[in-house]
Amino acid sequence: MTDPLRIGEQGLKQKAMKAIKGLVLFLGILLVAGLGVLGYGLYSKAPFKGTSATMVASPLAGTSIAEFGNIAVPVPAGTRIEQMSIAGDRVILRLSGGGPERVLVLDPGHGKVAGSFVLTPEPAIR
Repeated sequence: MTDPLRIGEQGLKQKAMKAIKGLVLFLGILLVAGLGVLGYGLYSKAPFKGTSATMVASPLAGTSIAEFGNIAVPVPAGTRIEQMSIAGDRVILRLSGGGPERVLVLDPGHGKVAGSFVLTPEPAIR
């Protein structure tokens, strides 16, 4: 004859296994959902989402000249642009000739000169 306690133990083991399987399934679904939410959050916070590589490389690619028209930047006669670079949303020009060397900072977003630096030689120390 079979022991009734032994039959009860097998029933408990089966119920425990079902509970563990359910818990593993629930945690797996929770993990996949959490990774999906994390991926969506990272994508929505991306600084350049949906832009092409050329727009990422040049911060001025989206700025058109028509936004502010033609701007005259007064410089002395004989001035040459020695170097041009981009720093954030500013254009930096290093000018020479027509006087002392200068660095001109332009703001193309607003169509104006943001500022300038005049480079003056330091007096010789004796």
